[in-house]
Amino acid sequence: MKNLTDATAAVLRFLSSYEHYYILSHVEPDGDCIGASLALESFLKRRGKTVTLLNEGPFDRPEIQDFAPRFHTTLPQLSSQDTCAAVVLDCSDYERLGKLSSLPERLPTAVVDHHATNDSGGEFALIDPTAPSTTVLIQLIIEAAEESPTPEEARHALFGLCTDTGYFRHLDHGSGDAFRFAARLVDAGASPRETHDAIFGGHSRASRYLLARWLQRVESIAEGRALLTYQTLADSQEFAPGERDTGMLYQLLLGVRGCSVVAFVRQENEAECSGSLRSTTDFDVAAIAQLYGGGGHKRAAGFLTDQKLDEVYAELRSIIEERLVRFETGR
Repeated sequence: MKNLTDATAAVLRFLSSYEHYYILSHVEPDGDCIGASLALESFLKRRGKTVTLLNEGPFDRPEIQDFAPRFHTTLPQLSSQDTCAAVVLDCSDYERLGKLSSLPERLPTAVVDHHATNDSGGEFALIDPTAPSTTVLIQLIIEAAEESPTPEEARHALFGLCTDTGYFRHLDHGSGDAFRFAARLVDAGASPRETHDAIFGGHSRASRYLLARWLQRVESIAEGRALLTYQTLADSQEFAPGERDTGMLYQLLLGVRGCSVVAFVRQENEAECSGSLRSTTDFDVAAIAQLYGGGGHKRAAGFLTDQKLDEVYAELRSIIEERLVRFETGR
């Protein structure tokens, strides 16, 4: 990770300067943005601040469903704006805040994120693409205040760290910092076993049938170096409308011999589709997601588009195949 002493100190000053904080994170929330939000909320409250958690949702990942009641999904009536500020977490672009995206434009705002596609500047931006999760940056803020995370904060922070690293499967050499952060969280009260159960357990039998449907549809391109599949609105209604266990899908497909790229397109409703991409090499899937207004990391990215399912799927297939050839030939 980078030396973030100055940026961390600036954000810590920001977090001491106002009475009330609105904490926002990206739509289609995952364990990292939820864990970061909850850990920061706890830290601010024990420093005498009041906090409102905001996220549009949907909270249909099994591992985060229980946290949904703690978040407002629509903009609340602001109290005195002179005493309020916003903190945007784990979000590479304000548009990824959905219907909440106007709030940072109305309030003093700090940004804490680890996405490589985040180009936010300003005095109060703590952005490190080399950080394994946004929760690690929240942990860094807490420790910069010369405090240790409480057991609750440690649990939320480890939850986010394990989510974004695939329970450390995605880390490569030179990732010792991630384990050192994790060790301090475990010492502070987090449980690796409970965290694993929270992330990977609790799925319904119907979700396994849906996973089988995804696998049946897998299409191979570039002689198997990339695998693609999709989900229709009818699939959601038939099997598991509240489940999104794509993590298992990526694990299974990226474990196929010769496969280094996986793409998944989901029809969210009649008007929108989402896409997510994973890579095990330096093939940049974030650059592809940006073509659709999305973003993320070089090896893990996503987007939301108003294109039809068949259109975006066919286009994505063509883009991946073309870019894979260029990537492999160095052109």
